[in-house]
Formats: sequence, C-alpha cells, structure tokens
Amino acid sequence: MAIDTKQMITSKLFELLDHEKPENVSVKRLVEECGISRQTFYYHFKDIMDVMEWGCGQAFKRNLEESLKAGSPREAIAIFVAQAVSSGEVITHLLASQYGHELSQLMQKAVRAYLWHIFGHMFPNSQLSVADTEVALDFFTGGITGLILGNYAKRNLDTDALVDQIYRLLSGEMRAALLGEDTPAAT
Repeated sequence: MAIDTKQMITSKLFELLDHEKPENVSVKRLVEECGISRQTFYYHFKDIMDVMEWGCGQAFKRNLEESLKAGSPREAIAIFVAQAVSSGEVITHLLASQYGHELSQLMQKAVRAYLWHIFGHMFPNSQLSVADTEVALDFFTGGITGLILGNYAKRNLDTDALVDQIYRLLSGEMRAALLGEDTPAAT
C-alpha cells in the first residue's frame, strides 16, 4: 500500500510537471490533486524535491533493469537514451526551475550507476585499477549526462546517431579513429 501511494503521488507530480513549471506545484496542490491528506504526503515524502528524487530513482532503476536485459551494450545504451529523451518536457521544466541543479545531480547519479553496470558487460576482462575505473566513470558520467541534457530537447534529434556516438566513445572506437589506429573489435 505504501509503495502504491508513493507511486500515485509521484505519477501525479510528473503529470502536473508535463504541463507547468515546478514552482507552480506546491505540496498543497499535489495533495488536493491526489485526494490525500497532507499527513499522508508527509508520511511518504519530505517535500516536492523528495518526490522528484524518488520518482527519478524508480524510473532510472526500471530503465537500468530493462537495458541490462538488452542483447548488446549498444542496445542497452539505446534503451537508456530513449528513456531519457522521452522525458524531455518534464526535464525542460525542471532544468529551468529552482530544481535544475538537483535534476542534474540526479541524472549524474543515475548515469554513473548505469555505466558501472554497462562497463561490466562491455569490458568483462578489464584490468583497470579501482582508482582508474572511478576516474573513467566520472569522466563518462559527466560527458554522457551533458550530451543527454544538451540534446534531449532537440525536436529532430537523431537518437540512433546519439546512441551510436555514445557507444563509439565508450568502446574506444572514436579514440582509435582520432589517433588513426585500427578500430577496436566491437562487442
């Protein structure tokens, strides 16, 4: 019952954010829209940001689970990017709001967790040290988050091209081309 209530509150919030700015959605309004008491809201969440964080966490978790079932790392990246791009209207409102910084941090956290799993699938025989792995994760997290945030709102975004570019960055194909080397074997 608690998860259903949390999900209902979260779904209503994101439904409202599809049409308006986050500053216009108060706890009072959300409670009224959900048909619940303030006490019920505060039993589950501290504030609106807490609802957004939980909702984004749940969405990223589902996205991660779905993409890890993909047949290849490229397909996994495609699932992840498609989900991020499909949330464009909500992301637009959130980035332009007082919650913009928090959204960016949430995305970075999710992308980093996602990359941690993808790295394991793409590079099962990696011999990188823990410190080097952390640096690579931080580097790619910042880059991929920036690419997604910088491209999601484009009306004619070619998601296939973006997925291909991200895959080629992660696999080392772009590095090899930059250095004039043979392309590494695709996984």
